[in-house]
Amino acid sequence: MQTIEKVLYLLSEFFYIPVVATLFLLLAFLTFSLGEFLAEALRRTKNKNYYIAAKLQEMQPAKDMSSPEAEAMLEHIIHEQQNPNTRKINAARYCVKIGPTAGLIGTLTPMAKALAGLSEGNLNSLSGQMITAFSTTVLGLIIGGIAYSVAHVRIKWQKHDRYKLGVEAENIFKKSKELKSVS
Repeated sequence: MQTIEKVLYLLSEFFYIPVVATLFLLLAFLTFSLGEFLAEALRRTKNKNYYIAAKLQEMQPAKDMSSPEAEAMLEHIIHEQQNPNTRKINAARYCVKIGPTAGLIGTLTPMAKALAGLSEGNLNSLSGQMITAFSTTVLGLIIGGIAYSVAHVRIKWQKHDRYKLGVEAENIFKKSKELKSVS
């Protein structure tokens, strides 16, 4: 039984440094993403159509096309607009899941050392390990919370952009149909 405990202990020790490194990498990535997010929020506040203005312009030639061509072009433009947003949302969702998970793993691993220190009467080791343990939890939860907020707002933006592009595409498609029925 002691062999199994030692193996489990060694495995948890082995994963401690990669878990803490993951937390720091996620924090660095999230800091960069948060800067991007705040810049985008500022641009969107100043101009609601900032991120779709170019796509709205790309849609205009569809007015002069036949219905099937116009429909295909408009669908392609809307799909192109969604791809970068979806990647950013997925990255934030990844942080939402991995941040707290890594924080929890980073909590439990030092607690094993802390309990070992407690059994030996080493209170200094206990307090040091507990500080590390709870710091990783806090860091993981902060990463998850910020990433969740960013993902939530980005999803809202994506829906708004998709709606605006969809309305414009519908108007252009109707005009395209009207032109073809008149001629």
